[in-house]
Amino acid sequence: MIIDKPIVNPDGLYNQKQAAKALHVDRHTIARYEADGSIKFRIRKAGKAKVTTGAEIIKCWQGMYVIK
Repeated sequence: MIIDKPIVNPDGLYNQKQAAKALHVDRHTIARYEADGSIKFRIRKAGKAKVTTGAEIIKCWQGMYVIK
């Protein structure tokens, strides 16, 4: 995971591969983060793909790097 805040649109939708790229981790790591509740995905009606928002990506990153 990167130390710098990911550059994503908070209102944008990202699939698992795009979320992994934004956080500089493997797609399997994103699946693990989803399983432990660090990031939330939802199923899109169109195409039935899992997507998350940029705000969730930033929230996940902040959970890993708590800024005090």
